Amino acid sequence: MTVTATAVQAGEEREPAFISRFGKLVAVLRSATLTSNQRLVLTKLAVVLGLAAGFALSPKLWVTARFYPLVPVPLHGLPRIPFPLDYICFGVLWLLLALIAISGRPRIYIAAFVALLLFLALLDQTRWQPWVYLYLFMLIPFAGYSGRANDLRGQENLLNICRLIVGCTYFYSGLQKMNSHFAVNGFPTLLGPLASHLPMLHLWGWVVAAIEASIGIGLLTRKYRNLAVMVGVSMHCFILYTCTVVLDWNSVVWPWNVAMIAFLFTLFWKADFSFGDVVWRNGLAYQKIVLLLFGVLPFFSFFGWWDSYLSASLYSANVPLANVFVGDTVKDELPERVRRYTHKLYGNTTIVKIQDWSLGELNVPPYAAARVYRSIGADLCRYSHNSPEVVLMIQEKNTLFGNGLLYRYTCFNGLAFDLR
Repeated sequence: MTVTATAVQAGEEREPAFISRFGKLVAVLRSATLTSNQRLVLTKLAVVLGLAAGFALSPKLWVTARFYPLVPVPLHGLPRIPFPLDYICFGVLWLLLALIAISGRPRIYIAAFVALLLFLALLDQTRWQPWVYLYLFMLIPFAGYSGRANDLRGQENLLNICRLIVGCTYFYSGLQKMNSHFAVNGFPTLLGPLASHLPMLHLWGWVVAAIEASIGIGLLTRKYRNLAVMVGVSMHCFILYTCTVVLDWNSVVWPWNVAMIAFLFTLFWKADFSFGDVVWRNGLAYQKIVLLLFGVLPFFSFFGWWDSYLSASLYSANVPLANVFVGDTVKDELPERVRRYTHKLYGNTTIVKIQDWSLGELNVPPYAAARVYRSIGADLCRYSHNSPEVVLMIQEKNTLFGNGLLYRYTCFNGLAFDLR
């Protein structure tokens, strides 16, 4: 009787102990306050580590020695970086990141890093990944910061630019998901096997999209800011769980979700600023550029006038899609490292899945734009000597004007590769 009573008493003590620890954690978060300078240091560190993790998980994206085509911006005179210079450039990016991380005044290192990264982005539009875009424009204003601990106005101006980028990203990411494709296909795909256990599945995609857009709004309000932070953290934890445990898919966005959690705390948790401070009242002219790129131009993506990936449309299930269909003769002419991403359909028709190819070789999704898909189709025409058996099918995204159109291209109609 005494032993049983002791065991019961011990069991009763365990639960309060756990609750007590959790309560202490909540209490620490509630009482935690960061100075503006501390927020800046931690935000810069999160940006640098996020970029480093992204680079580490997508090394082939940043070099020329690969089979997935480079898609340069159509500017006359752009060079093609040969091996091993491409690897040297990639190494320089890593070196500059390390110098940015350890330097108290990294202006020159940030300027060099941004210049090199933008140059590499001109040479391949696939490098315009959403996480690269976000990190890049968050890093740029650090180059203009004085670095003085007593420069409170400069610190808040810089922090508010980063807040604008993150807030707009959540807002538009939610709006982009408010479509039937995400509700019917996108959200269930993200859930994987868990989707079969969720009642009224067709409604949850709309709810999740609305919550994500609301996070962006809530972060910029005083009353709901901390609540928006906690909802955002919960959302990213769930995404990390589904992407790592349930799906084991697209590892390049795993550290991005961790970085976004860090941004929620370093930029917003118990921070004192107003909506106007973020959206307009800022002494840095760069803020107006950010407002245009992250606050205004993404709206035009709903009409098809601005790129999806520059409008927080990743995983919205409403971006341009494409695949290439080839005959058996063309398939046999493809390099083995390209053939591994082909699948037999029927008869002598084989599909080259562009998304599988990009994810398989570069560990990033293809840049979702028709011009990029046409360039990839032209590259496959090169392998086949402009064979009529190469057919590119592009499904444009749905816009407010209506459903996206389906386009068909061949090596003799829109894809011909100059073999001279």
